[in-house]
Amino acid sequence: MRELKDIRTDINAVDEQIRGLFMKRMALALEVAKTKANTNDKILKPDREAEIIATRSQGMPDEIRLKYVALLQSMMRASREYQYSEILRLVPDKFPLPPAEGKLDPRSVYYQGVPGAYQELAARALFPACEPAPVATWEQVFQAVHSGEADAGVVPVENTTAGTVNEVYDLLLKYDLSINRSYIKKIRHCLAAAPGATLDTIVRVCSHPHALPQCSTFIAAHDYEAVEASNTAIAAQNVRDRADKAVAAICSREAAERYGLAVLAEGINDLQHNETRFIAVSRKLTVQPEDNTIEIVFNLENVAGSLSAVLSIFADYGVDMTEIHSRPMKDSPWCYVFYIDFTGNMRDHNIQALLYQLHEELPYIKVIGSYRVTEQMED
Repeated sequence: MRELKDIRTDINAVDEQIRGLFMKRMALALEVAKTKANTNDKILKPDREAEIIATRSQGMPDEIRLKYVALLQSMMRASREYQYSEILRLVPDKFPLPPAEGKLDPRSVYYQGVPGAYQELAARALFPACEPAPVATWEQVFQAVHSGEADAGVVPVENTTAGTVNEVYDLLLKYDLSINRSYIKKIRHCLAAAPGATLDTIVRVCSHPHALPQCSTFIAAHDYEAVEASNTAIAAQNVRDRADKAVAAICSREAAERYGLAVLAEGINDLQHNETRFIAVSRKLTVQPEDNTIEIVFNLENVAGSLSAVLSIFADYGVDMTEIHSRPMKDSPWCYVFYIDFTGNMRDHNIQALLYQLHEELPYIKVIGSYRVTEQMED
């Protein structure tokens, strides 16, 4: 039996040969890119790639064949990435997803709820010069922005405890709006009730469906009945109007003070590190030099490995994905769209090459956001 060090010496020699051949292959890919730069010839040709893989892997033992196919697919993908990047250098106008010029500077901003809602606080933080206007539902926010009644809307998309707000993502596509700002607010829920109420007089607590599970431990410890309301501030408003010492709201301190309620307990979240990310939506996608996050939505052919192949492209470009989730397509049962957030700026060549490749190789893709995430300053 050979010594391990001798085997490793041979492996190193083979790896060096592979390195040289890979460099030669990439040089040939560059020639292909220069040839295709001024034509409409597609870079990805699935039938040709499938034929090459079938021919070159023929006759291999099954286990080794699968590994070799994975190697070939990775090498072909690297060649395509190199070509997309080079074509954009030669012909920048080929970038298919240019954002609008200008900056979001709204005169009117809408949010869902009533004054004192977390969404109002986020809207004021994002647009200090505006006086935010409340509407009854998230859909009304989107309708107002889509119609031009409002310049921007502020809605929640994610909470560190309750997770993603799926309805908002569905509305983004339904009304074809874009994300231009993002703000992370620290959420510190309090229990607020009519003056004279105590923790012992409370029987029911009401709040938004996302706020209630964020305080489930506190609710269970006091054996309170949880009742859903459309908004945390609306819950506070309802408690004020009822003046019932058996009913309390889970809301912000700002909402409790606005509606004249007594704060019976503060910081009742299950997790003290409780944050909600809000977004500002508008009718056009803009890109600013300070933007560091991009969000896209796309769908895929329902074939084995299709999602894995897309995720590999992000890795190959050295791009950091910060979130991925899926939503069902309304008109296609058991088909899904995928949302991905990743770091970068759409003015950067590397990001444009990535988006160019995804645009060319996926059935559908839309850039729905370019923004910088800002966080609430510590008190």
